[in-house]
Amino acid sequence: MDSTPRPGHGAIVTYLNPDVHDPAAFLCGIVVGAHVVDPKTDHAWVPVLLPDGTLSVLDSRHIIEVRASDEP
Repeated sequence: MDSTPRPGHGAIVTYLNPDVHDPAAFLCGIVVGAHVVDPKTDHAWVPVLLPDGTLSVLDSRHIIEVRASDEP
């Protein structure tokens, strides 16, 4: 059974920072599209817009919290 989160468009996610050299252990971003499943690993990946305006594709296994967007 897959228990990794697959948040929808507009969700606000907090996730474990995969960059071990960055002093911030956790980061937040907004999901900007549908998840994609890697056919070899079966991991779900989601596109996330970061606060600095960059786009990142995040392995959903790193997500620790999902909040609904404040917008309708």
